[in-house]
Amino acid sequence: MMSVPFVVVSDFDGTITERDLVVALTTRFNPANQTVVDQINARQLHLKEGLEILFQTLPSADRSTYESFLRNEAIFRTGFHRFERLLEDARIPFYIVSNGLDFMLNAVLGENSPHAVRMANQARFDGEVIQIGWQYPCTPPCPGGCGLCKHAVVEELRRRYQAPVVFIGDGVTDFNGALHADTVFARSRLADFLEQAGKPYIPFDSFDDIMTQLFVPVEGGAS
Repeated sequence: MMSVPFVVVSDFDGTITERDLVVALTTRFNPANQTVVDQINARQLHLKEGLEILFQTLPSADRSTYESFLRNEAIFRTGFHRFERLLEDARIPFYIVSNGLDFMLNAVLGENSPHAVRMANQARFDGEVIQIGWQYPCTPPCPGGCGLCKHAVVEELRRRYQAPVVFIGDGVTDFNGALHADTVFARSRLADFLEQAGKPYIPFDSFDDIMTQLFVPVEGGAS
């Protein structure tokens, strides 16, 4: 395997996109789900259990409606496409790791982001409501309940590439992954959680901010 200076792992909802699309989707089609979202964000409910509750309120038959909603709602965070092109040009591995569902990433990203490896939970539409296939289980010392265990992903990528892992995230689903990464870029709730845990991080608002830290200052260009 080719030697690389580092590997980049980025969350999707609320990080690559401006909005958390899991929250937007599940509360748009069932407003009562906001209570479950609040419990997840307060860490009163394990993420895996919470996601199962949220998506079991969405009928499988409405998949095309959900995909249209996601495409219309998604706004990419400033600088994301520049950032991705830079990683591709530099041949730096890039993983988009989401605790959302695979059909959501595919609806928003489409055929774009060919350089990025997409990792997400599997959506199953063969029943009356959306079911979730859990493909990335927790491993010790993670306490469990993640759904997709970002801690396990970080450790696996560090071993695979024998390189430091740069982690980018914004929320409660990113906490365990961020704790074990070598360098962390954080915003919103994740920054608050890391402050409380005493884990160093670099704040960011855009992917241009991240590029300035990892590479060189960005001058102009399309987002």
